[in-house]
Amino acid sequence: MVSHGDSETRRAIRTSASLCLRGFFVSAFSLYLCGLAAGLAEAQVRWPIESPPPPLAARDIKFPPYEIQTLSNGLQVVAVLHHEQPAVTMRLLVRAGTASDPKAKLGLVHLLASLLDQGTTTKSAQEMNDAIDFIGGAMGAGAGTDLTFVHMMVMKDSFENGMRMLSDMARHPAFAQREIERQRQQTLSGLQVSAEDPEWVANSVFDRLVYGFHPYGMPETGTPESIVGITREDLLAFHASHFAPNNAILAIVGDVTAEEAFTTAKKVFGDWQKQDLPKSTFIEPPDPTRRVIVVNKPDAVQTEVRVGHLGITRTHPDYMAVNLAIRILGGEGSNRLHQVLRTERSLTYGAQANMDALKDAGDFEVETNTRSEATSEVLRLIVDQFWRLQRERVSDRELDGAKAYMTGSFPLTIETPEAIAMQVMNVVFYGLPLDQLQTFRERVNAVTPDDVQRVARALLRPDRLSVVLVGNAAAFASQLNGVGFGAFETVELADLDLTSANLKRARARAGGAGGAGGAGRAGGAGRAGAVRLISYQQPPLPSRSAADETPEDHAKATALLDRVIAARGGLDKLLGLKTIVARQTQISQTPDGPAPAETTNYIQYPDKFRVEAPGIVQGFDGSQAWAKDDRGVHVAADTVARDARSSLRRDVVALLLAAKDGRLKTRLLADAKDASGHVAHALEVSAADLDPIVLYINPDSAFIEKRAFAANAPGRPIVEEQFSDYRPVNGLQVPFHAEQKVGALTVERNVIDVRINTPLDPALFKRPAS
Repeated sequence: MVSHGDSETRRAIRTSASLCLRGFFVSAFSLYLCGLAAGLAEAQVRWPIESPPPPLAARDIKFPPYEIQTLSNGLQVVAVLHHEQPAVTMRLLVRAGTASDPKAKLGLVHLLASLLDQGTTTKSAQEMNDAIDFIGGAMGAGAGTDLTFVHMMVMKDSFENGMRMLSDMARHPAFAQREIERQRQQTLSGLQVSAEDPEWVANSVFDRLVYGFHPYGMPETGTPESIVGITREDLLAFHASHFAPNNAILAIVGDVTAEEAFTTAKKVFGDWQKQDLPKSTFIEPPDPTRRVIVVNKPDAVQTEVRVGHLGITRTHPDYMAVNLAIRILGGEGSNRLHQVLRTERSLTYGAQANMDALKDAGDFEVETNTRSEATSEVLRLIVDQFWRLQRERVSDRELDGAKAYMTGSFPLTIETPEAIAMQVMNVVFYGLPLDQLQTFRERVNAVTPDDVQRVARALLRPDRLSVVLVGNAAAFASQLNGVGFGAFETVELADLDLTSANLKRARARAGGAGGAGGAGRAGGAGRAGAVRLISYQQPPLPSRSAADETPEDHAKATALLDRVIAARGGLDKLLGLKTIVARQTQISQTPDGPAPAETTNYIQYPDKFRVEAPGIVQGFDGSQAWAKDDRGVHVAADTVARDARSSLRRDVVALLLAAKDGRLKTRLLADAKDASGHVAHALEVSAADLDPIVLYINPDSAFIEKRAFAANAPGRPIVEEQFSDYRPVNGLQVPFHAEQKVGALTVERNVIDVRINTPLDPALFKRPAS
């Protein structure tokens, strides 16, 4: 992440009928289950201790005066008056960073930013470099997670000339094909090197675990496949839609008056036309969950360790208290982790804890490395420190040390015009109170040990840490069970795919119990004992990416969709489907053995359902999710309601209708083949706010045999559901048998009775009074 403030520098089962607080999986004929993972005192020799000298008294902070104006076209202009040197620094920030990458064009913003100072429509890259050298200035450009920027530093006598060059860079980039190819090759070379770098791999996998498929979790520099697919037209289109004055901030810092700064800004940028901005809808990051990923690099002699979970946004009201808590855990001024791992046990050269607090989300992350054989011990000690910070009140001495470092180092962050510009734009970008820079020291010193304990208890989740270990798995994997991490996923470094739900390149997926070797055709063997799912092998499709889809590909996908709709009973029948009442038997294969149950499901399209099971009733009325059991009526969290809506969108009937009317995109994938040689067509459906769902379709009957997607549950497990035994009901073809696998959980269902378009009382879906 490009520096812009602290944040931009870093970046099971209770019962088969229990209410799932996170991850509702609902289909027209099923209740999807989800899980909720539910001394000797040592004598010490007292040696004489000499305390370190106290820190010097903090010197006064005099932040230079500044003024802010908004031009008629919406451009915010910040003028900071700093007369120590006869120079002026200008930085134009656009509120669109790598998180705004189009889904199929990862790395586009990073590539675009690298080209902003490589020529404009009036000057080549060489001419620009000659011009800036002639006036003794410096220029640059870059992209962060939430922003893109161009930068210019010139002497006072070249102020207007420098601003015009800045404007030209931001508003009229050439995107010359020669420069595109040069930057593309540099990016590809960098990706090739990064793919073998354990530190880069650990950071990237950690982001994916914490943020899921939210843009913050995707690779900022893209993938080799996405970078190759970016065209000049893609760059021009993104620039045209996002680079606008009402989406930008201009900071002017240096030896100018406020009048000079604003007058020049109006003269240079006043004709930049205001425009409507695109509205982006992102998938929300998953809630924190305990998940361990081991990336196996057999030739490694040490392990890169990352531990943490989802954090807070930059505008969180407890930002300062949380900042200090994380610094006590592993930052400057205190750093418990360094004390334990380095000073006391010599397990590492250093350890630190960071807090990324971005616009839409954030994360807490501990990072270190250690020799392979010490991996499990280091992991245990890190987790212990998370628990300690949450359970024990921090000492005044620890907190004072962290405060002293923050307040003492703050003047260093406003010494140069560029650093001042960064601080001011950080405040303006996040919409923070403008007096925060002047009151920084007071706000730091106002935090108490009680504040730190309060936020640690409220926001830290030591029981739901995401863990990434990159190293020689053979040297430490067997030790993980001994420190409480017996359940982990191993990914070979060569197979790592940051865009995949399971972080692995597409290969044959093992079925339920028995693995791929025991997989059978839908509706055949496997109804007794362990559930066996069709396990398809689908090769990677670099030639069939969404960006490269041809009109012929689109026509084939549309034709296949039409076949599927016709096989289910036709478009009119699907459009006429209003309600479903299905009674079914269900057997859940849990780690404790089979759990049978009979359930009745009520679906009212498009957005209501009710599930009745022994001992519990669950419902969703379109806005609120609830459950009723022997303890009373419970209102589920907003996240459950959100997941219920997502699950209803993934209902097969809803998917087909949304794909037909264009609300969902369809893409034909390569045919998939299971272990027995059975071939199925594969059709992907997706939207900007809906992760891809793959439908596997029988080539003869056009019935859907299976669907697969990443669930909105902790850890983003893959849900694979197989359908069979289709029977006609009121003109619709209904699968009377289904087998599902979600992580370690398998569920088998058989429909006993199903009624279509039976009038239902709206009160069925409302939360009961008691």
